[in-house]
Amino acid sequence: MTAGGSSGGIPSRPGWLHSGAVARIQAWATRLRFVLAVPAAAAIVIFTDRGPMWPGVAAALAGESLQIWASAHLHKNVGIAKSGPYAWARNPMYLGRFFVGLGLVLLTWRWFFIIPYIVGFWVYAHARVSGEEARLQERFGEEYGEYRRSVGRWIPFPPKVRFSNARWSWDAVRRNHQLRITATVIAIIVLLKVRLELWGSLWPGR
Repeated sequence: MTAGGSSGGIPSRPGWLHSGAVARIQAWATRLRFVLAVPAAAAIVIFTDRGPMWPGVAAALAGESLQIWASAHLHKNVGIAKSGPYAWARNPMYLGRFFVGLGLVLLTWRWFFIIPYIVGFWVYAHARVSGEEARLQERFGEEYGEYRRSVGRWIPFPPKVRFSNARWSWDAVRRNHQLRITATVIAIIVLLKVRLELWGSLWPGR
């Protein structure tokens, strides 16, 4: 990546999302993500409400389906993933993770979880992806530049160019641990449903 954004490069965009403070917060959040998951999971268990579950379940399962599809085309440390959902958007794994998390926080039906989650995930993902794209640009040069110019970062669009003929790989799904993650998401949803049936809302009404 060049400071001036040369042809094929990622143009620099000054702003608070690209500041050193945001980068440090993102780095600490990445290192502590498993520790931070504990209070987040506890909050979801405590605040899950008797509102309809289907919006949250649908969002979580749609996100997990997208992650499975993306993982089937993701071969880490081999090359740029360009097939499957990567032909539609450059970061389908992050999109999938967003909707999985959104589905779980939607089960609380409380705005003070939902809105901070949306804002926090956007800041985190934007900062993290900016760093990853810079590394990909440095490693793959014009090959990645051409792909970046043809495929949007977040919003999926029908592919303009066929970059790869690679097909679904169950071995890639296994190596990316996605089946285990899917089982975990489904188990969480089932446990929350059981918790609601046994004890109802554990917190005063919305």
